[in-house]
Amino acid sequence: MDIVFLSIVIIAALLLPRSRALVVAPAAWAICVAFVGWGPANNSDVHTTSLGFWVPWAIVLGIGLGLVLGIDAVRRRRRATRA
Repeated sequence: MDIVFLSIVIIAALLLPRSRALVVAPAAWAICVAFVGWGPANNSDVHTTSLGFWVPWAIVLGIGLGLVLGIDAVRRRRRATRA
């Protein structure tokens, strides 16, 4: 589900304005966490009450938000050099 989340974030960052992509990222993250913790991608070895579940997912959210901001910065810089 990490790859699904990161793919959604990259696509959103490329196609949407930064403000909307920053809304899509946490929403996609929440859906992916729900799928892994309680939904169809559930694993009986996953314990949603432990930090071993939430810390890696928090890091993935941080990476996703960083991707949105990084892609936006690159897009803005490319637009500025074209003008």
